Amino acid sequence: MDIYNSDLHIHSPHSIAVSKSLNLDTMVQTCKKKGLNILGTGDILQPEWLKYMESNLDKDEDAAFKYKDIYFILQTEIEDQESIHQVVFFPDFNSVREIQKKLNPYSKNILDEWGGRPRVNLSPAELVDIVADSGGLIGPAHAFTPFKAIFRQNKFKTLKECYQDAIKKVTFIELGLSANTDLADRLSCLKDVTFLSNSDAHSQNPRSLGREFNKFDIDCPSFEEIQLALERKNNRKITLNLGLSPMLGKYYNMFCHKCRRRVLFKKVKKKIDTIFTQYSISENFIIFYTNDPAKAKENYIDQTAKDKMICPACQEKLKKNFKIKLGVSERIDVISTYDKPQHPDHRPPYINAIPLIDIIRSVRGIKSTSSKTVLNFYDKIIKELAPEFEILIDTPINQIENFDKNLASVIKAFRNSEIDYTPGGGGIYGQIKIDL
Repeated sequence: MDIYNSDLHIHSPHSIAVSKSLNLDTMVQTCKKKGLNILGTGDILQPEWLKYMESNLDKDEDAAFKYKDIYFILQTEIEDQESIHQVVFFPDFNSVREIQKKLNPYSKNILDEWGGRPRVNLSPAELVDIVADSGGLIGPAHAFTPFKAIFRQNKFKTLKECYQDAIKKVTFIELGLSANTDLADRLSCLKDVTFLSNSDAHSQNPRSLGREFNKFDIDCPSFEEIQLALERKNNRKITLNLGLSPMLGKYYNMFCHKCRRRVLFKKVKKKIDTIFTQYSISENFIIFYTNDPAKAKENYIDQTAKDKMICPACQEKLKKNFKIKLGVSERIDVISTYDKPQHPDHRPPYINAIPLIDIIRSVRGIKSTSSKTVLNFYDKIIKELAPEFEILIDTPINQIENFDKNLASVIKAFRNSEIDYTPGGGGIYGQIKIDL
């Protein structure tokens, strides 16, 4: 068997807010830079994207779909009537059309130009049954994010609550950019489920595509082998999940639903008798000052989970009472079974990664994510050293030092888990804090 680096959830230009230049050729270019072998097609139920993929993907001798030297799994994302997003994989184009036909009566946009991520008027269990009966695989997308996710605030607390009797047909969940294995394995209901770490990319940009991926130990890059690995059968399995450090994700920290400021707690020595009355407001944060941050945060999370906490910034500036919303980390605190993760024996390691482009930006002191200076430096180091994942994980530090000492210093700190973060939340990515 061989190892295949696989990002199995992306989108197409037929979903809202997706790059118009995302296509097979630009995907392949990024896959080579990142070190990816298998990619999801994205949005395969959308008629024009389906036609595009069917016209360009070839099957090799292992019945795996291929374009140039990158393999593809037919894939889409669907929103059900509970506003939960589900990732779906298909074995072939016939099954795509079969499921498309079955879902069409329940959807107003599945055949539309912008139907890349269609909404269907079916319960999660009904959707799972239709997909599974047609030979597809399905599981919840970005399972913990505050929007359109199975475990979001005021939604489900277990897989059973959501899928009921169809739960036996759900073999995986997608963690999402603000969660990792340590967070998800605090829920006992997930102990038998395979975890996927995918990018949910809306662009071919290497900062988006492949920012999360999975190492599959399989015989060949076909749907059947992917299914065996997700079901952990015949020695097929995922040997590694690599994803953003959760604090770099857009929804790790709790935030105001309106102004999107994140809520933090800071310890002070001055005696504070009344809780949540001493705070400061900045452009991106509300910082509460307290004598016991851990206890204050626990209390605040409890009240936020009950929809009782109002944003002080919006109260002062807008004279409106907008609610604070739990981020991924706090939602897991509320619904978790365990205080600490309980990893089952089958769970592979998880690497909390930092995109190489973000490391370069920090080293060079550049804020723009589309800076030509950063992108040119990125392309140069990839060309001279190795694909991104190898540079982050395997390339000897002395080789990186010969290229750039500051870059090597940050990558060494990353490998040693010595990086500090400003946590993301409210739709704003987190940032790394470095001192060179």
